Amino acid sequence: MSIKKIFIIVLFIIGDLSWSAEVDNFTGRFNRRLQDSTNIFNKKTNEFFRKGLKNANIGLLKCNEKKLYFNLKQYFNSTFFGKIVRWVNETDTLDKRFISVKKSIYRDFTPNESIVLGFLSKLRPVHSPNLRMGEVYLGSDKFEHFFSSGYRYFSSHYGKGKSLRKTLMIGLREEYGLLGRYPTGVISYADLAADFNGMRFWNHVLQKKDDVLGSEKNLGPYVKCINKKWTLVKEMDWSNYLDDSMDEAINCSQFKSKNMVKKIKKRLQELQVPHQRIISCPINR
Repeated sequence: MSIKKIFIIVLFIIGDLSWSAEVDNFTGRFNRRLQDSTNIFNKKTNEFFRKGLKNANIGLLKCNEKKLYFNLKQYFNSTFFGKIVRWVNETDTLDKRFISVKKSIYRDFTPNESIVLGFLSKLRPVHSPNLRMGEVYLGSDKFEHFFSSGYRYFSSHYGKGKSLRKTLMIGLREEYGLLGRYPTGVISYADLAADFNGMRFWNHVLQKKDDVLGSEKNLGPYVKCINKKWTLVKEMDWSNYLDDSMDEAINCSQFKSKNMVKKIKKRLQELQVPHQRIISCPINR
């Protein structure tokens, strides 16, 4: 690979990270309870599902699995390659909390500590939004991990037959490498939880193999080949995939330096919350 191509890839990764910068799950959390977005999100997700299947059914290749996944990923992917994360960030139909970069718990990070949070994210007025799904609070970046990284996990474990341990190392290397520690200074365990549950989702699409958590956790198939056409036979429900492991205020992140941790703790203690409660991580043990 040429140096030019490597440079373009690095710029793309950094650009993607600056768009989906770390979400602040603490600031403003206790000021106003967000409305539950599950029903709206379910409706949009299944709408995208049907559009992906419609495109997959075009042409001479009937019920081709590669074509199916290719067309679904036009909707279910990262910000730049799919539509669902972009929709989450831009739609007015979801009740979201946008945290100003200048007021977030990350605002004291220097560019040396975090090129994304200390520099690139400050070129934008707000971080990626928070929303509530059921009783789970999470950032829009988790859906990017769920679909994009989740598919890589799915391809590794279910497609190539690699062990679950080796598959999980994909996300761990990313969090300790180019998608986590190096550009942001943050190793997010909530991101890894989203990766894992995304793998489960992609397996459930056709449900050719049991869920990694056991057959009792099988939620699919969502799609079947009927009369030589891919057909949605069961709608996806987000409540089956989301839990507190995706909430960075509960499943606490790791930071690459003690000084960054001190800055975070200081800002957490300054947050205005009801009943003079002192916020720490996890906020709920």
